Amino acid sequence: MIIELSNVTKNFSGFEVPAVNKVSFGVEAGQIVTLLGPSGCGKTTLLRLIAGLERPSDGEIVIRGERVASKDSWIPPEKRSVGMVFQDYALFPHLSVEENVGFGLKDKKGSKAKILETLELVGLASQVKKYPAELSGGQQQRVALARALVRDPAVVLLDEPFSNLDMSLREKMRRDVTRIIRKSNATAIFVTHDQEEALSISDKIIVMNEGKVEQKGTPREIYEIPETTFVASFVGQSNLVDGIIDSDGKSVITDLGTFSCQHQHTKGKQPGDKVTISIRPNSLKVDPQGSIEGIVEDVLYKGDITDIVVRVSLDEKTYNLLVHVNPERIIKRGDEVSINIMPTCVAGVAK
Repeated sequence: MIIELSNVTKNFSGFEVPAVNKVSFGVEAGQIVTLLGPSGCGKTTLLRLIAGLERPSDGEIVIRGERVASKDSWIPPEKRSVGMVFQDYALFPHLSVEENVGFGLKDKKGSKAKILETLELVGLASQVKKYPAELSGGQQQRVALARALVRDPAVVLLDEPFSNLDMSLREKMRRDVTRIIRKSNATAIFVTHDQEEALSISDKIIVMNEGKVEQKGTPREIYEIPETTFVASFVGQSNLVDGIIDSDGKSVITDLGTFSCQHQHTKGKQPGDKVTISIRPNSLKVDPQGSIEGIVEDVLYKGDITDIVVRVSLDEKTYNLLVHVNPERIIKRGDEVSINIMPTCVAGVAK
């Protein structure tokens, strides 16, 4: 492991609840790991703890086998093998692109070739003499990334790096930055609250909520096998339906029917225990032969997909189910529809 965190906790004076609470995970060489969660969940504080900009209240951080933070020891940021890309890029306006990238390097003359090599990597070899004010937002971001990469750090830390860009540029820069990181064989930790961003760039996602780790795994595991109701609802769209474990221990009985769950988080649960299943909108299909009948409450056209909200009224409960449909299919508010739940696509049991 390039980075290992063990029970890392951070308390701030005046706050009863820790900003980071007993967080443990590891990062392997060459991995892109994303800390994902809502504002205030502790992800940026955790990044700052790894960088050395904050000291942990408890726990241990190890980088390349060296303990850089614990109860009894702490190594300052400039002596850690980390590169940091800040949300606002933090470039020096009075320094050229070349000077910004080389800032902090001790051997200025010997480092010139390395600086030019890194600028070539990020596609800015022709901009070396320009100043930040002469660059676009995307170019400034690449300068900040080059500055982080030029020292060959153990890990590059990126704090919401795309949040200041408009939507079209954000998607392009997401692809470019990911490509550059992989081409340089760097290890990176991103911080974001954007679920789509996390799913598209990561080898591993760590979902955080209220200072704790809710779930960690590959993007596919996080999306398809959510372990908690928070993960199921925060990462992508989901229909959460309450039920109980069937007598076979492999199915869940709900008001909408009995469904076999391929990935059940049922540790310690017995037949009859209450659970919640997560059904993604693409797991629901409008079908004339469907067993679930309802009324279309809303239609949301999104270009490549149309979302419909179907109100299903049962004896004791009403469900508003979100369903993805092909935009070529014309469905209007007030239409009566029948729905099937694809049996192999129930996303799991959320605790």
